[in-house]
Amino acid sequence: MILRAGKLAALGLLHGFSTRTGGVSRGAFSSLNLSRDVGDEPAAVEENRRRLARLGAFDPDRLVEMRQEHSDRVIVLPAGPEPPADARGDALMAFGGDAVLGVRTADCLAVLLADRRRRAVAAVHAGWRGTLAEVVRRAVEELARRGCDPGDLVAALGPCIRACCFTVGPEVAERFVREQDPGLARRDGEGRWHVDLAGANRRQLIRAGVPDAAIEDLSLCSACRAELFFSHRRDRGRTGRNLAFISLAPAGGPADPGGI
Repeated sequence: MILRAGKLAALGLLHGFSTRTGGVSRGAFSSLNLSRDVGDEPAAVEENRRRLARLGAFDPDRLVEMRQEHSDRVIVLPAGPEPPADARGDALMAFGGDAVLGVRTADCLAVLLADRRRRAVAAVHAGWRGTLAEVVRRAVEELARRGCDPGDLVAALGPCIRACCFTVGPEVAERFVREQDPGLARRDGEGRWHVDLAGANRRQLIRAGVPDAAIEDLSLCSACRAELFFSHRRDRGRTGRNLAFISLAPAGGPADPGGI
């Protein structure tokens, strides 16, 4: 099953957020694990990726990914057909072309961005380190530097670990309070700190000029919804990866076989 955002669907863009259902992987990676780097059987991962491409209605050879490193580095695809080799970063963007930009998550937040007026899209991977580095703000700034108006951007915030489940140490909570917003961290009745990762990224988008009304949050917790999402925190590090994707190629695939 693939989840889609209404605001991006209204633009006619090919995009989606995968769930863990519909694949062939077993055990901790059951069933639609889309990462080659977590210890899953390679043949199962390749079949899962073919299934995702078929369901998402895109050519799997057009899927472009990064070596994600929890940074604020932005990668801009070149005009040619091939992506940069071994590209490392956490925000991937394209201006023209039909590449499918993908980011992998298992609690981290995927943010998909599109310009309503220009041919530009971006996929951002924002864990807590990338959020503190303000990778999503950097992505908006790079889009603007290349001619996009932040006021024309539409953003979709995918499933991620939400404040209900995202407990952190006091040193991380203090950084969110000091560097982001005091309202993003709170203590529960047992004294544990919780951080609102999606809320932090929404605030960064708004501060960067993206209208609040143009931001859509799927509001799903990857840690709570074990039947739908992989979660590094919940599964103690041994788990698969979901994948979020976006392309300038027009949408036109099959309807979702289900939804939330």
